[in-house]
Amino acid sequence: MYANGHGSVEIVNYLNNNHYLSPTGHRKTGLVQDENKTNYDWNEVTLCNMLKNEVYIGNTIQNKKTVISYKVKKIRTVEKENQIRVDNTHEPIIDKETFEKVQCIFEKRGTNTKLKYDYLLRGLLYCYHCKRKLQIVLKKNSRRNAQSHPYIICADYKKRGCYPLSINYEKFENHIIYVVKKICQIYADKEIFYSVYEKYQNKTFDIRDGYKKKLEQIDKAILDINNNLDKMYMDKLQGIILEEDYIRISQKFIFDRTNLTKQKEELEEKLIGTEEKISSKNKIKEEKELDELIERFLKLEQIDKMYLYRLISKIEIDKDKNVYIHFNFSKLNSINENLDEFIKIEELINENNQKRKVV
Repeated sequence: MYANGHGSVEIVNYLNNNHYLSPTGHRKTGLVQDENKTNYDWNEVTLCNMLKNEVYIGNTIQNKKTVISYKVKKIRTVEKENQIRVDNTHEPIIDKETFEKVQCIFEKRGTNTKLKYDYLLRGLLYCYHCKRKLQIVLKKNSRRNAQSHPYIICADYKKRGCYPLSINYEKFENHIIYVVKKICQIYADKEIFYSVYEKYQNKTFDIRDGYKKKLEQIDKAILDINNNLDKMYMDKLQGIILEEDYIRISQKFIFDRTNLTKQKEELEEKLIGTEEKISSKNKIKEEKELDELIERFLKLEQIDKMYLYRLISKIEIDKDKNVYIHFNFSKLNSINENLDEFIKIEELINENNQKRKVV
């Protein structure tokens, strides 16, 4: 329920209204539901602790809490990196994909759920340069009694050697919502979407093949360098070339080989990313989820934050106020990357439809 956009309060009310017993009630009675339940109610703290508990995906976490000292009975929470984690100790009852989606929502919402101003894009905004979350702060106009307006800033940018940023949040939010709606409308119109999507899929295939060809060339160049080094070493042993010449030339070969190895690693990373885009794994499941999500999103009179979290992974802003929207779905990213092209095709199809109506 949480992964599908339902809030913690809504889930707690659902569990209590349907007579589900809390974990304490289940331990004491052995019951899951009881129509005559009068106590053992759920609360948000219990629910949120369960949603973060890795035991449900088959992991065991130990050393979560520790006593400050044998003299002091106070208990403190151990930092996450110092806890003892053992994966796959038992059969999971929740799949990792759902669990990670819930953790992502938690991270984006933050720990404070009772903020005075809970902005729609809070938790999605990141600095393009330092990769930290951007803050939304209220700024007052210099005029007396002027109304405060929210602005997006990169807090403590000087300490990190980053760049200053100040963007009017309200205008920015309107722009982002317009772009996201436009992308969703294009995706929903399958005639427009598939008329261009295949073209970009083919472009991805071409990019992948280009990476593979470059990797083959680099592998051949590295092999040639290794063969030359072996030959030179034998020439040195046989006294054909001097020791100082061997050192001088071999150092140049080794330098070239190091650069080629670095290029190879970078290309292999890019190739993996491209292969993931092409991979058909979970494509049917993803497409069904995306179709349902966009259908509900476009019906909303008011934009719901949970729908945005499911559609968008993050929004980056650079020093020149260029905006980069990263979607959770590859097909939305393909529209976003080529939005101008999609709009041109959309206008062309609309124009043809108008001509058909006239005829």
